[in-house]
Amino acid sequence: MLLTERMAKITIVCLQKDLDVTLNALNTFGLFHIERSRASEYEDYDEIIETLEKTSMSLEAIIKNLNVKAPSIVLFKDREIEKTRFYVDDWLRLAENINKEVLSIENEVNRFLKSLKEIDLKIAGLQKKRRILEILSRFNIDPRMLVELRSTRVFIATAPIGHVFNLGRALSDLPVVYYFEEIGRERAFIFVATTRKNTQTIEKIFETYDVESFPILEDVKQKPSEALLLIQRQLEEESIRKDNLMKQIQDLSEKYGNRLSSLREIVRNTENALKAKEAVMKTRRLAQIVGYAPQASIHELEKHLEKFLGDRFILFLNNQIANEDPPTALRNPRFIKPFEMITKLYGLPNYDEADPTPIMAVTFPLIFGLMFGDLGHGLILFLGGLLLSFVIKSPEEWRSFSRILATCGFGAVIAGLLFGEAFGRQVFPPLWMDPFENVLTFLIFSFIVGVLQITSGFLLNMFNFVLKRRYVDVLTVSLPKIVFYGITVYFLMKCGLNFNLWLSGPIFYIIAALVLLLFGKPIAVLTLKRDKFLQALGERAFEGSELILSLLSNTMSYSRILALLMAHWALLTATYAISSLVSALPVIGNIIGTIMIVGGNIFVIAFEGLIVFIHTLRLHFYEWFSKFYEGTGTAFQPFRFQQRFTEIIFRNR
Repeated sequence: MLLTERMAKITIVCLQKDLDVTLNALNTFGLFHIERSRASEYEDYDEIIETLEKTSMSLEAIIKNLNVKAPSIVLFKDREIEKTRFYVDDWLRLAENINKEVLSIENEVNRFLKSLKEIDLKIAGLQKKRRILEILSRFNIDPRMLVELRSTRVFIATAPIGHVFNLGRALSDLPVVYYFEEIGRERAFIFVATTRKNTQTIEKIFETYDVESFPILEDVKQKPSEALLLIQRQLEEESIRKDNLMKQIQDLSEKYGNRLSSLREIVRNTENALKAKEAVMKTRRLAQIVGYAPQASIHELEKHLEKFLGDRFILFLNNQIANEDPPTALRNPRFIKPFEMITKLYGLPNYDEADPTPIMAVTFPLIFGLMFGDLGHGLILFLGGLLLSFVIKSPEEWRSFSRILATCGFGAVIAGLLFGEAFGRQVFPPLWMDPFENVLTFLIFSFIVGVLQITSGFLLNMFNFVLKRRYVDVLTVSLPKIVFYGITVYFLMKCGLNFNLWLSGPIFYIIAALVLLLFGKPIAVLTLKRDKFLQALGERAFEGSELILSLLSNTMSYSRILALLMAHWALLTATYAISSLVSALPVIGNIIGTIMIVGGNIFVIAFEGLIVFIHTLRLHFYEWFSKFYEGTGTAFQPFRFQQRFTEIIFRNR
């Protein structure tokens, strides 16, 4: 299980006229990863692919503007979707037809959106005018009078309240009539009247103090109160127009919703097909497809090709791909597969690299359980995650997370049984021990968990070297790490901080292991003459010093197992203590206390569960993965058409 799916490099040669048929066969097979051929003769589809990418972006914009939503989570059963049929005889012609249809829909939608934008701008203008008139009416200022002024310039504006005092000081040396009054929490109404020649000076002062001027309403021909009534009627009319337009846009959403989802999918499929055809080398009559497929599925691939092509193809097989860089496909049993989600968060393993998922499927829930050790809370997480995994049908990521949640809950159940704790209380004698009465013992146990996991990381590092046939590194890199770490931990537990005891012998074993760690590979390189001695020595010195510095911090990091378990207990203890005080209140005390206990437990499950999950991730990613895992593999992406909303039918095939 630690190995990724074993791949075979395959070359398929067919007639060029059968290329689309061959691609359809690979689509139905569903496990063939197409690689770009290294030959020089290609058919260039870059321009049409670029056009399809722009069409795809246009579709996304239309779907967003029309608020077309597919259900993100499907419960109980998958939604039955009526698929749109697309008949394919030429991908280029299909791409052209799709682009035209999308452009037509885009133009129709944009007409409505343009009208909506115009209405919004008009409403915004009317609202601004109404606001100005409301302020003027409040201070009994008639805008018609202000328009008729010739030698005097009037400014009506608002300013931040914090700037009003300094603004008044700046205006005090000028011949102005100045008045302000607060009209909100943040801004004040400003009225300034001055002579025309001081206009520029006033405007510069306004810029300094973030003053926003209102335009004088030259188009207002009535009293402010009458103008307000007129603007209110106009706003109501525009609001009705907007509601009608929004209804029309909603009708467009219902009209084109399913079609847009189908078009988005067929655009991606067309782009996928053209990229696949572009990756294929062609001659005048033949086409050559190069790619990877799982070794266990080669016979099935041949059956699919025979079904679609008869004997009009040749298949070349290469199982020996030691010098190649195949894509990575994980292979794990069904009950382990959900944890692939966590592995992929860090990165896929390389083809010749151990897949940590099977081991993590055991260590992740166990470490989570030790931090969250509570029988009651663990049972809720277990049953809740299990229920969600059955109720949620899609997307698959949510189902996988629900299963991970269930296994973490199961780990907490086991820990709760060992600790004798349920809902933050000791409800039965612990099967193992009570961590809160044996804090030092449990802390040491936490470190032992860390030592075991870190050591397993070194063993997996050795396994990776074996996979890559780097046997010198097995003996001079991985083995010295294990020996050095093991000896150091052993003597730390035996000697503690007794320096006299260390100097009596243990320190020399550690020095010997350190010498082997730093100089083992350089000496082997010098002996075998496979590499440069100084380069190997520099690499080992750098990696060795980094390892020595990090091992202590990595191991100490597992003390968080005790810390988070104590935090879990402390939160619940505080909950029960507060509810006990509240319960002493007359009449409703018991009711409120019960509500607080239930609410507190729900809060702890959610909050503490999230925190513990994050710290469990950290222990695996930083303390464990860093010992053996690169996670830089290339994803296995089989050629396959998406057909959730569409059905692709090939004509004359």
